[in-house]
Amino acid sequence: KAIVTSLALASLFAHGASPSPKAVPISRAVSAPIIDGRLNDICWKQVKPIPVIYPHGDSSKAPETVPMRAWMTWDTHYLYLAYEVNDTNLVALGTGRKTGPPNNRRPQSVEYAPDKNLDLAEFFISLGSSQFFWEIHHNAANHLNTLWIEVPTPAKLAKIEKPAYRNVTFHRNRFLPDQGTHTLQRAVHLENKPNDQPSTLNQSNDRDSGYSGELRLPWAGLMFNQTLKQDVAPLKDRKLSLLAVNLNGNRGKGVYHSSGANLPPLMYHFSIAKWPTYVLAE
Repeated sequence: KAIVTSLALASLFAHGASPSPKAVPISRAVSAPIIDGRLNDICWKQVKPIPVIYPHGDSSKAPETVPMRAWMTWDTHYLYLAYEVNDTNLVALGTGRKTGPPNNRRPQSVEYAPDKNLDLAEFFISLGSSQFFWEIHHNAANHLNTLWIEVPTPAKLAKIEKPAYRNVTFHRNRFLPDQGTHTLQRAVHLENKPNDQPSTLNQSNDRDSGYSGELRLPWAGLMFNQTLKQDVAPLKDRKLSLLAVNLNGNRGKGVYHSSGANLPPLMYHFSIAKWPTYVLAE
């Protein structure tokens, strides 16, 4: 079994072992969305939703109700993400700490709490690296984590029998920065329940409908570690890999679905070569 695992990982991470996913065009925003969590902006109506339906580490069929749908668009200064979550018991937990630049501090979300039915929307974003990328968590209380992630090189990773949490470096002293007036923004909107009242957080005695969220991420922040030459290069035709993930804790056990088909039963951090890829288009 160990030999099979090692061979599978070597195949996954070896250069040229399998073709990269075909890049899907992402249209430029006709106008910038208002970041209020409501998803009623023109730009969201002009891009196709990304279904988050593939169970993680499970061969079962996709759920009848899509757990989450995501949308993506862009302009000169920002990458915009929007999403909508179906969830009957919203649980959003904060750590009590904040992170971010002095003028744009963000309350942090708890990352994992299987005993508390935690719910999260997550985005993994790579701008071309197979070793470094962003991991973003956003919850129904508008808590936000922007984690800079490092994994071993593909060559080193292929030699690890069972990659696990200990093989991921979370650079928690880094956060997605602003640049001048180009700032990160975030917002959520709680959907109405069947009784036309807004869904509630952390109350298990009612039935929620879900929530929607929007994120405005400055390109300058996403590319903070790249060279000046890369920073000033035109955004059009730039490729990125993005995996959208939903964590639903309704049944007391965290269930993950993602936008990536046929991912290996490992942490999402180790399947970057198979994440959906996109190209910025006009």
